[in-house]
Amino acid sequence: MQFQNQVKTKIYLVVTRLFQLFIVLCLIGGFADIIIPVVEYSTSVLEKKITENQRPSEIEPGSVNDIVEQWPALPVYRIPGIEGVPKEYHSAEINISADGMRSNGPETRKDAKSTVLLLGSSPAWGYRIADHQTLSAHLERNLPDTRVQNYAGLAQNLRGNVLRWYSLDQNEEKPDLIIISGASTDIGLNCSAYYNIQNSRNNNYDSKNLYYNLYKKFWKNDVKHYDDFICETELKQNLAVQQSILAVINAVNFARQQGIPFYLVYLPTPYDGYDLSDSIMNIDSIANHLPTKQHVFRLYHEALMDMEIPELIDLAKALPSDKPYFLDKGSHLSSNASQLLAEKIASRIQQDYPSKFK
Repeated sequence: MQFQNQVKTKIYLVVTRLFQLFIVLCLIGGFADIIIPVVEYSTSVLEKKITENQRPSEIEPGSVNDIVEQWPALPVYRIPGIEGVPKEYHSAEINISADGMRSNGPETRKDAKSTVLLLGSSPAWGYRIADHQTLSAHLERNLPDTRVQNYAGLAQNLRGNVLRWYSLDQNEEKPDLIIISGASTDIGLNCSAYYNIQNSRNNNYDSKNLYYNLYKKFWKNDVKHYDDFICETELKQNLAVQQSILAVINAVNFARQQGIPFYLVYLPTPYDGYDLSDSIMNIDSIANHLPTKQHVFRLYHEALMDMEIPELIDLAKALPSDKPYFLDKGSHLSSNASQLLAEKIASRIQQDYPSKFK
């Protein structure tokens, strides 16, 4: 009997200690869950205020090094059918109005005789570059007495561009010209496993949990990280091209029905036939799946050219290969690249509409 009592006592002590340890771990985890986001938010605010305007000591203005150093996690929202609409945001180099229009910098034109509406995805919007360096800002400087409104979005496909046009048309005065710069966007998004920025954020909702992060770091570190390129087979490539072409057809048909002059612009990407040895391809991790990606983009570009769209401005090979113009493998453009492309777009506009834009 005495032995049984001793065993029960030891079991009771062990269970009690384990329960006490569990309570302590819960308290530590709960405290960390509260403190970690506060510390991270405070740190990000402090870093943004201190370092956002800092540049490397020696850079070429407008080059791939001339970027916003501490890029903030910009808040976005989703309208039905439209991804990546930026919320209002203001800093020294990034300014977005309440309706999602990005500023063209301190010299933005307030009054002008003509208005151009720019739609597209993050390369047109100006990811990692300042307001005055974007495609919209350069285009405004190339078109006399013209206001260019930058309503491009983030991870926004052609359907989103068209619906954004439709939504803005309900509230704003009609512009004199619309530029849909997303002709090269869908083919890239269609071959990406994860491009919905809202969903990708929601998938990481538990990333602040202390014990979950420890689990990922020490017990789940053998999980392979795959590239998210999903167009590795001929069937998937054909599906991606077909969807992209259907998106173009729908966008062009919608645009022609509005009775407003418009252009569909194919912005260049690293997958438009450049050689890996070209200076423009000085991009980290660009070689991963590069031949297959270039093959898919070529299939799509050929199909796009076969459509013979008069409103198309094809800039697939508009950038020289002499130096880097892409910030990353996501086709985001440097200020120099945006300037070169803006000059070509402005030249086409002035050629087609000399009385309004010259």
